[in-house]
Amino acid sequence: MHSDTPPPLESQEHYDAYWNSTESSYPAYPTIRHRKRFILRAIEKHCGENQCKIFDFGCGEGSLLQDIQQQFALPGDHIAGNDISEKAVIRAREKVPEGTFHHAALPEISAQYDVIICSEVIEHTTKYRDIIRWIADHLAPGGLLILSTQAGKIHASDRYTGHTQHFVKADLDALLQEEGFTIESSRLWGWPLFTLQKYLTDVSFDRVREGYLEGGLTRWKRFIFAVTYRLYFLHDAIPFGPQIYIKAAKK
Repeated sequence: MHSDTPPPLESQEHYDAYWNSTESSYPAYPTIRHRKRFILRAIEKHCGENQCKIFDFGCGEGSLLQDIQQQFALPGDHIAGNDISEKAVIRAREKVPEGTFHHAALPEISAQYDVIICSEVIEHTTKYRDIIRWIADHLAPGGLLILSTQAGKIHASDRYTGHTQHFVKADLDALLQEEGFTIESSRLWGWPLFTLQKYLTDVSFDRVREGYLEGGLTRWKRFIFAVTYRLYFLHDAIPFGPQIYIKAAKK
């Protein structure tokens, strides 16, 4: 297991640059908002009235944990996360000052958590099994893993964010079961509109990146993102697509 020593500089530089370019618009991306909706609903169902301790593995700039803390009125010592981007960890600490954040790939900690989120992380590294094992080690008995990742073809937008592989849902379910998890729910999401979006980014990705992914959140981007977010509710009724959503309990 790795220590809190920062990751290799080339990885850190890539994700520092990513967050520097996208942080302003990222929380408003339609797919990010739907993932957050899925995560918040899962936390509410699992924790009920209890104040769960929550860890976000690969927390990015901390906006998800900030929303979780506010929605469930959690004290700061119930919030924690890690990321390989130093810039992201700095921003997360600013958004949740009382939380605990680690600049590490696999932080060495002894604490256990009621819920661990791993959203859009394991597709970024070929060492994804190490992440699953770390999560299993740091979930309390009966704790919940909330996992989202990608299936199907790797598109231009995926290469931009550093995806190394996508997953077959059945294979990922089996991997989690091998590592001691019980699958509570597992589904695909995102057909047809999110699927179409991914293919359209392949046509002229630089234009998409400059106009929508990076930079500030303009009125036009707010409008497009808001309309797209509402259209994407269609996907809740269709169990197909490139997005994988899994809830798995530690035995």
